[in-house]
This record gives sequence, C-alpha cells and structure tokens, in this order.
Amino acid sequence: MSTSPAPDSHPVPAAQRAAAARMARIMDPNHPLCREDIVWVLNVVKQKLTDQDEAWSKLEPERVIRNFRYFAEVSLLLIRNSSYGQESDRIRQYLAEAVHGLWDKDALEKNNAEPL
Repeated sequence: MSTSPAPDSHPVPAAQRAAAARMARIMDPNHPLCREDIVWVLNVVKQKLTDQDEAWSKLEPERVIRNFRYFAEVSLLLIRNSSYGQESDRIRQYLAEAVHGLWDKDALEKNNAEPL
C-alpha cells in the first residue's frame, strides 16, 4: 500500500498547516478572540501583499478593494476597542472577508492540516 500523495496533489509545508490550523481556531466561534489573534490575521494579509503572493493577482479588482475595506475596518476596531467579546462574531466575519481568496483552505484541509 503506497503512502505517497496522489500525483496531482502537492504536500503542504508544516508552516502552512500551522497557519491553517491557527486560522481555523481564530474563526471558531467557541474560541475567545483576542487582540493577538486579530493582529496575526492582519499580518497574514499584509505579508501576502508584501510578498506579492500570486493569490492577490487572481482576485478581481473589486474583491481586492473589498478585502482591503475589511482589513481597514478591523484595524480601526483594534484602535477603538480593548475588548472584543460583544463584537467577536462581527470581527470574525470581517477577518474572513479580509483574507478571502488569499489561500486555498480546501487544499490545506485535503492535505491533512492538523490542529496545533
């Protein structure tokens, strides 16, 4: 019995699996949202942009504007608030919009992304 991946699948590096696991945890409504989590997601978006990740080039211009809008909204919420309890669901929704299209969540899950 072969344990090698299928010819059309690509192994996912441990760092990407860890990032996917952390993102899943942050987006889980049962996980208490904290400033560190929010900043981490914003840094993921920023890093993808500064690295000129190809995911950005695949997005329609309107989608890029929408990603940026939610990135900015979350950034402003960080400045204004010190507690996120009551706004956790809204912040999670905004974070999901900010990272939309920047990585293939399904591909990571297919390659056995394990929680930390």
